[in-house]
Parts: sequence; structure tokens; C-alpha cells
Amino acid sequence: METGGIGSFELVHWIWPPVLVATAAWLWHRSRRRLTRWRKVAAGAALSLTALIGLGGTYESIGAAVDLRRYEAPGALVELADGRRMHLNCSGSGAPTVVLEALSGGASPGWGWIQRGLSEQVRVCSYDRPGRGWSDPVSEPQDAREIAGQLAELLDRAQEPGPYVLVGHSLGGLYARMFADRYPERVAGMVLLDAAHPEQFERQEGAEDEHESYRSFQKSFAPMARLGIWRLYFDLGGTFDFGGLPPVERGQLKAIWSSPALFHSQRYENDAVRSVHRQVRPLGAAGDFPLMVITAGEQPEDWLELQEEMTELSPNATQRVIEGATHVSLIFDRQDAAQVTRGVLDVWRSANGSGPL
Repeated sequence: METGGIGSFELVHWIWPPVLVATAAWLWHRSRRRLTRWRKVAAGAALSLTALIGLGGTYESIGAAVDLRRYEAPGALVELADGRRMHLNCSGSGAPTVVLEALSGGASPGWGWIQRGLSEQVRVCSYDRPGRGWSDPVSEPQDAREIAGQLAELLDRAQEPGPYVLVGHSLGGLYARMFADRYPERVAGMVLLDAAHPEQFERQEGAEDEHESYRSFQKSFAPMARLGIWRLYFDLGGTFDFGGLPPVERGQLKAIWSSPALFHSQRYENDAVRSVHRQVRPLGAAGDFPLMVITAGEQPEDWLELQEEMTELSPNATQRVIEGATHVSLIFDRQDAAQVTRGVLDVWRSANGSGPL
């Protein structure tokens, strides 16, 4: 059974690659004397491709086993009522606790710079939604209510008392708003970090087409991971957008992004995105707690307008635009992440009784 996003594999994933290679070799040995010249060429090409697929699968299985040993969970694996384990990584001290809700497809190591910076002054927790990082896998899409409920149970079972300052990045902003709606007494403040807007598909030009295009393209990601293609990319020095993270977290994300489990989880999440937006749309005001909308400056004008609109969710709200920042550099770039950290600390101080933002 798969056990999460790092080093996750079933026994069959160990067996099929060498069996495929051996079968290709056996078929070639048995058939090469009976075939005409051109059929030998075609059969050789087909069997070579089969053997290459088997070698790629072997490469992935070995790499996953190495990752499982190299990258132990930095936090605790907390068992929920249904038996599923979720990874919660908390550090620092001081109330209220800051809880970090990752962007779509994200995992806890992505908060590397921000969690390090916050933990020097406050208590901060990042976690992995099912199928990510060190959490157990997910087998179907989950909506915003399920995500919020899981987070509440995770924090309860880990004995991390509220209320919390929630930080929601991108789609994580919608999850944070759902949490605040379901558990208002457990929220002391909120940071919407370049967060998704529940009406963005209707009001942002091209957003729906881009989302559907990505969903179609994403279908190939898990098979590519199973064949070791993503692992090869990282072994050759690739880093996607997270090359600016500290070395430890960068290595962890390379391992996570090599795993088929991550891409299954991402696909389920993208399948649920529209329902998540529909669930959050009617919620209205988030509450009267301190709220900061932190926005990446390198975004289209219609996105910036939606960001500004979210300051209306609380009477104690403000917006900060980080000029030159992109949607992902807010967490992956050290300087941009430092500005985000300062914003979160300002909300924390206000939530702790130091006055309005």
C-alpha cells in the first residue's frame, strides 16, 4: 500500500519493471531467427522500447526506496479517526499558532523559508494534505468542507490548540476561508497569500480555459513519474520553480515531485477545484479578525482587482502588494518570502492584541 508522496510504492511497482525487461529480452531471443529483416527491425524497435520502459520503472522504484530512507518526516504523522495518517510539522512557540495552507498541489517543504522565519518568533505549523509529502494517499477528490474538517481534526489530535492565524496561498486561501466559516471561534487572524478568488473563473479572462487545458495535460504526469521521467529531470539538476528554497526543503520537494502519488493527489484536487470555488462563493465576510491580503505584483490587472476586493472580507483588513513577486516566488524566493513573513507577523501581533493592522 502506498504510504504517501515520498518513496511511496507498492510491491507490484518493484516487480513489473524487471519482469518487463526480462520478457522483452526473452521474446527477442525467441523470435529473432524466425523473422524477416524488416520484421526484425520493427520487433527490435518495439522490444527496445519495452525494455526502456522497464528500465525507467526500475530506476523510479530504486529512487523511491532511496528517498524513503533519506527523507524522514520532519514532523509528526498524526492518525485521524478513519485511520488515515497526515503529516503535521510544527516549530517555534507562542500563541496564537500560525497554520500554513499550501497552494494547489503544494506540500509542506514549500514553506521552507517562511516556516523558518516565523518559527524564530511564533509557533507555526505546516501540513500535507492527503497524498502529499508524508501523508497517506487519497483515492478521490475532496471538497473544501472535507479539507477544512480534516485540518480541524488534525490540529485537535496533535493537541495544537487554537485559535489560529491562517495563511492560505492560492487555492489554500479558499480552504482557509472555509475553515474560518466552519470554525469561527478557532480563527484569530488570516493572511490571504495571492489567494484564489471564488469568482475568478467567471471574472478573470482565460482562467477557465487555462484550468481545463492544464487538467488535460496533467493526465500524463503520474505515468511519467512511474517511468522515472520526473526523477531523471531532477537528477539532472532540474528544480521547476522551487530552486530558491533552502537545500533541505529543495531536496524534499524533488523527492515528492518524483512520486506518482503526488500527481494522483494533484489530479484529484484539480478535479474538485470548481466545486471548491462554488462552496466558498456564498460565504461572504470572513469575520472581524485582522486580515491581510498579500498580492504578487507580477499578475494580470484583473487578478489584482480580485485581490483588492478580498480586503472587504473583514473590517480590520489591509493589502500589501509585493512588487516584482510572482505567484510562486512569494514562497520560493528568499527575499519575497521574507516580506511575506513580515506580513504574517504583523497579523499575528494584531491578533495578539497589538491593535489594528
